[in-house]
Amino acid sequence: MIKKILQEPLLHFLIVGGLLFFYISNNDDSVEKEKVIISQGKIKQLSAQFKKTRQREATKEELQALIDNQIREDLVFKHGQEMGLVENDTIIKRRVQQKIEFMLNDSISSLEPTQEGLQAFMDKHKERYTIAPIYTFKHIYINPEQHKDVDAYIEKLKAEKLSLVYAERGDSIMLKQSYEDISSAGLARLFGLKFEKALNTLPLNTWLGPVKSGYGVHLVYIENKKARHLATLEEVQAKVKLDFRVNAQKKAIDAFYDALQNKYDLVIEKEVK
Repeated sequence: MIKKILQEPLLHFLIVGGLLFFYISNNDDSVEKEKVIISQGKIKQLSAQFKKTRQREATKEELQALIDNQIREDLVFKHGQEMGLVENDTIIKRRVQQKIEFMLNDSISSLEPTQEGLQAFMDKHKERYTIAPIYTFKHIYINPEQHKDVDAYIEKLKAEKLSLVYAERGDSIMLKQSYEDISSAGLARLFGLKFEKALNTLPLNTWLGPVKSGYGVHLVYIENKKARHLATLEEVQAKVKLDFRVNAQKKAIDAFYDALQNKYDLVIEKEVK
């Protein structure tokens, strides 16, 4: 019977509640109470969060309920700190770390780097900003399964003025017949790596082939080809700006932790053998 009573959840609740009440009621009332302030800024934030979630303004009663809940949250957190419940809580520690790092990152994100700063950063990291070859070309697709003599069909096509009639020649395929400023990566994704490598070796302004792809073979006319080159700032400014800020954020966080280590006497205990 006693064992059954001791297992009752209600009894556990009453015991824990009693201990907490005892802890609170035995605090020295003569000591000046520490202030817990619910600022106007916090109240405005609660109101704004309500409006964003509910798509309307909070009523007077709803806002008061939000304030009451915030009071409870702040009081119990303050009390938990006094009881030492926060000190070794990994989740709370990690959350505080995330908030501080977010504040540092946010302060860096609001800064607008100068063109000179971006150019200097780009010059220091040139290897990041190499632009792959870019192609503008036309092609005629030939499905080997639809022609008894593929080579003869290709020679017949080459005898025509293909630049005028290429759109009407060849076999059906779910690809465009011309591409403008497509990157080597995009080309490899659509036609296959062998096709992209072949185009890299072909001259401009002449119909050539057969060029093999993952679909079959093609006659290809390359109108323009931009070789692999180091980008100018104008070409990759958005990426350079993003990389600049990420780098600045990392430096700010590293400097912050270095400053913290100088502020405290850091001791890493050695294993006792």
